[in-house]
Amino acid sequence: MEELNISLVRELALLDMGNLRLIFGREALVIHQRALGIDPTPLKGCRYSLLLDKAKELAVERNVEEKVVSDLIFSVFDKYDFDALSRWKLREGAKELLDWLKTRGHFLALVTNVGERAMDEALRKFGLKGYFEVVITRDSGFPMKPRPQGLRYIFEVSGLPTGRVLFIGDSLDDLRAAKAAGLKVIIITGGEDDQRAIRRYRPDFMVSNFHQIKDLIVGLIE
Repeated sequence: MEELNISLVRELALLDMGNLRLIFGREALVIHQRALGIDPTPLKGCRYSLLLDKAKELAVERNVEEKVVSDLIFSVFDKYDFDALSRWKLREGAKELLDWLKTRGHFLALVTNVGERAMDEALRKFGLKGYFEVVITRDSGFPMKPRPQGLRYIFEVSGLPTGRVLFIGDSLDDLRAAKAAGLKVIIITGGEDDQRAIRRYRPDFMVSNFHQIKDLIVGLIE
């Protein structure tokens, strides 16, 4: 392979996000019921990444403006992003991998379902501001992962073909988005989803730490 460019997605380990998602998922349902007059029952059990799209569909059926729904749900998401920010930590080896890729001139992008303000603060907190040529958050105007539109935008910005972009993530949403965009995928374990569930979607590679990712990339380049 003459050159491998990396689209690095979600290198931050978000601690306790499973419980937080349940909590803010419930709060979003309460908003629908109290503020919008929408029965939230069809949204119960919906993954938070798909909650907005499902809620919009429900709003249309009830003649509620989509933007009203989006603004309210995003306000809930933002609240819990910032609450969780104090517990986020950088995975061991993540910054070293980014430094290694950056010094070799690879194009780095980040696509996340976290909101812009919280992600900007996280990048500052971990000393990663300026590492990524492109940062796409849920506020960037693209549907959230597992929808692939945010990833496809990376191709437009970078001019790279899909065969020269490697996606690194840790969840089913990451994996589904990458597959839909036609990318090779490395999944690092320890994210929100069970490994068995992830294996059913056949990631190209599964690793347990960022040091293994570096070894994989070296092998792909050579």
